[in-house]
Amino acid sequence: MLRGGIDIKKAAAIITRGGIAAFPTETVYGLGGDATNPKAVAQIYNAKGRPGDNPLILHIADPDDLYKLTDSPPAYAKALSDAFWPGPLTMVFNKKLDLPTWLGGHPSGTTKTIGIRMPSHPIALELIRVSGCFVAAPSANKAGTPSPTKAEHVIADFADGSIDYVLDGGLVEVGVESTVVDVTGSTPIILRPGAITAHMIAKVTGIMPQGSFSSKTAPRAPGMKYRHYAPKAPMTLLVGNDSDIAKYISLYIDKNKKTGLLITADVEALFDSFNNNSPTPYLLPLGHTQEIIAQNLYDNLRQFDRLGVDIIYAQAPNEEGIGTAILDRMKKAAEGRVIHA
Repeated sequence: MLRGGIDIKKAAAIITRGGIAAFPTETVYGLGGDATNPKAVAQIYNAKGRPGDNPLILHIADPDDLYKLTDSPPAYAKALSDAFWPGPLTMVFNKKLDLPTWLGGHPSGTTKTIGIRMPSHPIALELIRVSGCFVAAPSANKAGTPSPTKAEHVIADFADGSIDYVLDGGLVEVGVESTVVDVTGSTPIILRPGAITAHMIAKVTGIMPQGSFSSKTAPRAPGMKYRHYAPKAPMTLLVGNDSDIAKYISLYIDKNKKTGLLITADVEALFDSFNNNSPTPYLLPLGHTQEIIAQNLYDNLRQFDRLGVDIIYAQAPNEEGIGTAILDRMKKAAEGRVIHA
């Protein structure tokens, strides 16, 4: 039976010998293995059910390790690492030519780029240091499901015994995955939004980053191409003011289905005033700040799974700050089902 614990040395020993240990970062829990061991990397992909062309992020504990993986990064990348490492920022670099062609991805594939980040969670940093290797660590969940923000989420997903250990660090701080920035060219390109925003990147580098990705090409970062972050029940994202969202839910809630609502307290109060005939839905609080919304988003989606709801309506957040990242994750969880109320 898979168990959680707080033994960093045990987790590091598992990784060193080629096993898989999940661990907390400030963003979400990661599924850690020796990035240079093809058997360990293959086990990560197999355990998650992860598509082979979906790349991995390599985690380091020393900024100088960057230069073991890439040559001559642009000056703005150095500015970003100085400002945001350790922290929730992943950068995608051109990979050193003498490294294995598969490093940073599936052992049967090839990649010319490599995603690297230095997490700020003290458990993550200590684990990487003690393991003595680059740690490949995608989110510690089955592919497509909501990312794990608590050890119990990881234990539930991998009860099949396909990983070896879970380091328990409690609830994570940020709650959504790191910002991913492509730094292979003269201008930074945001591949995945996160807590480090475009404005923050521009302030540090003097360059406003672009944001683009073609689904026709192999993804350069996780979370870009495939169904992600989704609960079991179909989810619809509602965009609009509080009153319009409350009215929409009250009109269209299906009496024959178990409905989950992820809405603010303000929308809940309005919904209660509009709703006279519909059954009481399973209601979870969206949160009153962007930071709380982000921290609790995936746990809320997992709670709906445990409740066995048939359909979910979720209120879209304000896009200020980390709200851009929250909205990105919600849209992927809803698989494009967005209604302007």
